[in-house]
Amino acid sequence: MATLTDPVVLTMVGYFLLTLLIAWWAGRDAGSGYVEFTLAGNDLSLPVYMMTYFATFAGGGLTMGVAQRAFTSGISGQWYAMAEGLAWMSITVLIGFLYAFDVVSVPELLGRAFGDYTKYFAAIFTVVGQVALTSGQTIGMASIITAVTDIPLTVAFWVSVIVFIAITLYGGMSSVAWADTLHGVLIIGGMFVAIPIAVTNVGGMDAIMAGVPAGHTNWFGVGIVQIGSWYLMYLTVAGAQQQMLQRTWSARSKRVAIIGTFLAGAVITGYGILTATAGMIANAQGANIESSLAFAWTLTNTLPPVVAGLLLAAAVGSVMSGADSFLLAGATTFVNDLYIPLRGSREEFSDAHLVAVTRATILGFGLIAAIIAFSGIEIIAINTLGMGIMSVLFAGIVSLLWDGTTRKSGLPGFIVGGTVFVIWAFVLGEPALFGQGTLESAVPATAAALVTILGLSYLGYGDTFDLGSLRNRESPESETIAEERVTYGND
Repeated sequence: MATLTDPVVLTMVGYFLLTLLIAWWAGRDAGSGYVEFTLAGNDLSLPVYMMTYFATFAGGGLTMGVAQRAFTSGISGQWYAMAEGLAWMSITVLIGFLYAFDVVSVPELLGRAFGDYTKYFAAIFTVVGQVALTSGQTIGMASIITAVTDIPLTVAFWVSVIVFIAITLYGGMSSVAWADTLHGVLIIGGMFVAIPIAVTNVGGMDAIMAGVPAGHTNWFGVGIVQIGSWYLMYLTVAGAQQQMLQRTWSARSKRVAIIGTFLAGAVITGYGILTATAGMIANAQGANIESSLAFAWTLTNTLPPVVAGLLLAAAVGSVMSGADSFLLAGATTFVNDLYIPLRGSREEFSDAHLVAVTRATILGFGLIAAIIAFSGIEIIAINTLGMGIMSVLFAGIVSLLWDGTTRKSGLPGFIVGGTVFVIWAFVLGEPALFGQGTLESAVPATAAALVTILGLSYLGYGDTFDLGSLRNRESPESETIAEERVTYGND
């Protein structure tokens, strides 16, 4: 049983105290206004923007998840990260367009183009998806802490919950983004230093390759279809999901949003190779563990305790970055797109009231997510459905690029896309294609939604809307982006 004097435990405790201190410092003025709380006052600098964008997905998926894939199936598991990085680099062609919308949430943006019913549809599924994602990250944090330190799962769980809810509730996007920056800097820097040391300590790459099954060395072992599917799926994530675009709208300028997104993607393309190597090391060394612990096993068995503790703390912190990001995204969407419009209009509420309601929602959603996670209730289906519907919203974003898109086409398109998603994911079970991996459900669902929206628009179903007449949001750098605005329309 690990004790408080154990170097790994001491390092992790010190790290989380530092996280809380940074979150407190960054969020001191977050309660001064609604935009200050939800979008950090539209003032995230390039380094902070890049790191919070990266850290949102760096923990569970890109770190522990990729290592787990590499442990079970080989080095090709790194494509999960590389495909995501390439997708984020690609989406920068749309970031300037998206940044130009003076909105707080994705449902608000879609509501301007396609009407209130579409906004409510998008908001409900965004909230469900974000709460489900928060639940998954919550139990992930506690499991890692327990496996590494022998701290009881219940204790690790509620400590994790208290920390990430407190950070989000206190300082909103400012606290979340700066805590993400700490996690991102340490996990990136630490991995680029530590993994080469770990490789050396186990005898080098030749020893690793010789110790794993032959198929584990095939860089394209997961299949071309799977790689392409991951790439397309992450285009929809970066291009339409609230936890990502809330960061885009928090950027200080369009330039910061574009460059920061590109740099975050560039880092991820190489980061996955490092985490996959950690999984390969555990396999080559014959680690008798659950595959989900491959990353933690490699760090604790090949590195000095303090280094391992620091990296593990940063990795858990990165999982926390996902949890607080999803929690803030869900609460923001609920308040902005359900609470405000269903109770009146934005002008009827003071900033202090909206910040208070958002904080209360964060607390409520955080506890709901924790209870779901700790109870053992199966959340995979809910999580999958919520994520899929959020990805389908990307069809609406893309359709805005065509001036022939009509307002009435949005909701039918999303309904068709959601139906295709349910059939592909839950009826067909994401079938394998051509022996080259599975096609993620978000891909055919988004394609079906886009075809429906464009098809109905082409057939003249409803009136078009003016993409050029929305009021401008000028950045502090006075960038002129009028041509990229979308107008409020009448339902």
